[in-house]
Amino acid sequence: MEYTTNISVSFQHVDWARIVFYPRYFEMFNQVVEQWFDEALGCPFHRLHQEWGNGIPLVDSECRFRRANHLGDQITFELGVLKLGRCSFTVVLEGSHRGELCVGAQLTMVWVTLAEPVAAIPIPQDVRRAMKPYLKNTNKQESSV
Repeated sequence: MEYTTNISVSFQHVDWARIVFYPRYFEMFNQVVEQWFDEALGCPFHRLHQEWGNGIPLVDSECRFRRANHLGDQITFELGVLKLGRCSFTVVLEGSHRGELCVGAQLTMVWVTLAEPVAAIPIPQDVRRAMKPYLKNTNKQESSV
């Protein structure tokens, strides 16, 4: 299963040539992850940070830019889980416009407590259960990390 959502390229995303300024894709990736938590995992991102005192920093990323997106484009993002560890998870995102792949990323994030000292903690079991259907290959992608 994959989570799918759309983001329209607006003026805030583009440079003077009216194409997406590449760092803005990382803001879009974060928006997709937040929406996935809110809509699909039943774990509102704001609650995670405000009430539980936890966070999910990005610790590693790989991105591929394949085609420019322009002001007014609607990008369809698909998200799947590549790896699900004890304290970390890796998602794969692909953004397409009119069926053509434009941008892709692999992001590894770690579940942490924001109390001092900041440290990795296990992903809550209810969130892990909600993430499992999004694993791209459930036979080998769960790990103990």
